[in-house]
Amino acid sequence: MFQQFYGFTRLPFSKSIPTADLFAAAAQKELAARLTYLVREQGFGLVTGEFGSGKSTAVRAFTDSLDFNRHLVIYLTNPTTGITGLYRELLLNLGHKPPYTASRMVAAIRAAFDDLLSNKRRTPLVIVDEAHLLSQDMLEQLRLLFSHKMDSQSLATLLLVGHPSLRSSLRLTVHEAFYQRLSVRYHLPPLDLQETIGYVKHHVQVAGFTAATLFTDDAITRVFEYTKGLPRRINQVCTTALMAGMIDQKSVIDETSVRKAIADLEHD
Repeated sequence: MFQQFYGFTRLPFSKSIPTADLFAAAAQKELAARLTYLVREQGFGLVTGEFGSGKSTAVRAFTDSLDFNRHLVIYLTNPTTGITGLYRELLLNLGHKPPYTASRMVAAIRAAFDDLLSNKRRTPLVIVDEAHLLSQDMLEQLRLLFSHKMDSQSLATLLLVGHPSLRSSLRLTVHEAFYQRLSVRYHLPPLDLQETIGYVKHHVQVAGFTAATLFTDDAITRVFEYTKGLPRRINQVCTTALMAGMIDQKSVIDETSVRKAIADLEHD
């Protein structure tokens, strides 16, 4: 395996990299600042980005920075279960056995949120990933679930994370009430060329590579041109290039290795 060949202490470009070792691009820093404001205001937020742009990773890095004595973070990752499925998952994460009817679930969730805020002094943060899969009715039910004191407050912070199509959907008239509640809206852009160079070098270093250069700048430039700066695709190309470099017994990954990697990925 190329891990031993290049002397890595752990696999680079892995999705399991600790949040403390993530590459912090300018956009990720701005997103963290906006999410800090969102949690403080206890409002509704929207984060969009292309597939593979690192939305979920950036949100995970932010939530790992929170004081878990003051916040309860709940991830809902499968909107296709329908609204009752989301209610059930919410209650299980809140430590409650879900009742059998949707109306009772709603009452139980609201009571649990109120208990967290009033008695335990913990702010719930509910994150719905893949939120572009939410139906029109589910969005409205979520708005009603979190609304408090005649819609002037929220029982919890709600963050929707999804594809840019979600932003377009929320701009429709039918979702105007929900869209107006959004106190944070942020689109996470892909990395630019300089950030891609920094990203690749950073991931190599935190994986334990100690020599001066592993990927040449020309190689990373080709990675950027192919991936358009999307981190997930960068990870795929760089991992495949490392395997190609090991097979060719190369101590440095050059543009030729990257082109081989791209050819392999295109062939798949």
